[in-house]
Amino acid sequence: MDRHELNRMFDGLAPDPRRERELLRQLLQDDMRRKRPMKNWKQVVIGAAAAALLVTGATAAYDHYVRQDMAVEPSQTIQGMFGDSRPAWTERVEYDEYGNMGYTPNREIVPVDAALAQALVGDYLPETGYQWQIGDYTLTVEGYLLDEHTGTAKFYYTVEHPGGFGDGAVDWDLGLLNYNNYRLSIVFETQSDLDSNWQTGGWITGREYVDVGRSTPEKLCIVESAASDGGWKAEDGLRISFTVHGETDRDDNELTALLELPGVKSLPAVSADDPATGEAALKLSASALMLNAVDIDRVGCIVLDYADGTQYVVMDKANGLDNTDYVCGWGDAPVWTVRYCFNRLVDPSQVAAVIVDGQRYVVSQ
Repeated sequence: MDRHELNRMFDGLAPDPRRERELLRQLLQDDMRRKRPMKNWKQVVIGAAAAALLVTGATAAYDHYVRQDMAVEPSQTIQGMFGDSRPAWTERVEYDEYGNMGYTPNREIVPVDAALAQALVGDYLPETGYQWQIGDYTLTVEGYLLDEHTGTAKFYYTVEHPGGFGDGAVDWDLGLLNYNNYRLSIVFETQSDLDSNWQTGGWITGREYVDVGRSTPEKLCIVESAASDGGWKAEDGLRISFTVHGETDRDDNELTALLELPGVKSLPAVSADDPATGEAALKLSASALMLNAVDIDRVGCIVLDYADGTQYVVMDKANGLDNTDYVCGWGDAPVWTVRYCFNRLVDPSQVAAVIVDGQRYVVSQ
């Protein structure tokens, strides 16, 4: 698969200022994870669990890098996942030194209502945070939300490293990692997929944003939104592949640790049917939306219509607006199941309908 095929395959996704670089890194250069064969050029590659060789060494690695439970402040974790300490973006087009175009859409960030947030997701966070010392890196997972209904997740974690992460590792204006300079891969995978069917399980690496309000050059606070093809249970827990890359992309990766996290309760979800067919059209949770049987290339506008008359415009391609954290789809063209991870917290009980390109789907509460 070459660069042009990758771009064609993901043309329907929400525009992203670092899309090409991230896709190439994830799909071509990450040899930690297996990829299942593609049925055609339009099927999204799903990240698999660690290869058998790496899993074999997991026990020794885990025994060496001991997990420590630690107290965290849930409100801080929720603020990091959904709040306004990440930058908003203004639509612009830029060209690099080689003439390659980069596009940044409009992106709106909103504050979190602390009391509402605690009521919506507080019971679905892990009871504590978890920390490992891995060489001269300190990884702390402050919290995570798993939604087995929409097949999505939110992770909030910090990475500390004396001396920082290298020049240009973070684009502080956009609040994004620069993977040409950031030499770490931190991949969350579901235990249920790893244990039962590693060939089709695990997470495709999501989109990682830097919480610039809390981060420093030596301590990065990161929120990641991710999606998978489902078939897993939140209660089965997670595994983390923590990898330090070589000095260049051609160097062999050094597997530093395979780590484990306990399961949690899944976020609940509401649904809506297609009025024309009566079949399930979508599922909606506090953090994500899943659309069934859509052509990702043709979806141009998604709006959540609240009961009080306000709206959350999830995306509007015609107006250059992208209020998602991550978008990914699975299936055979042109029929896909597509997941949209929100860049803010949603109260599903207040959503009257989801409007997709003018089609209104009434939500069942």
